[in-house]
Amino acid sequence: MDYRYETKDEARDFHKQRKAFIILNGELEFLPEGTAMSHFEFCQTKGLEKEEFNKITRGYYLNGNVIFYKDNFIYDDTVIEEALKFLKQISEIINIKEFEIYFGQLPDQNFALDYHYGRYTDEKIIKNN
Repeated sequence: MDYRYETKDEARDFHKQRKAFIILNGELEFLPEGTAMSHFEFCQTKGLEKEEFNKITRGYYLNGNVIFYKDNFIYDDTVIEEALKFLKQISEIINIKEFEIYFGQLPDQNFALDYHYGRYTDEKIIKNN
């Protein structure tokens, strides 16, 4: 199963709990709160095809963590650079002042969080050593 494009029914409850967002054309946009839609389903409503969808940074906030990724839940320097620019705005929108910052998830390991970059607190990014 390609989790980028197909969503199992049991994942719908997870989707409802998170505060999901995309970064498209340099703008941060949150999915409707409480939606069961996946990022891909949301992006389809905006007319994005798979190729474009795989290139955009997306992510979510849940349980004190903000996670960013693209394509098949991977990250690169571009994702990191872009994501860090939006932390303050994310903090303001979700009204949470402190959270951990992660990049990537591991689908083959039950979507474990991959790279723990650091922490956002008091409008500052504190990178791990």
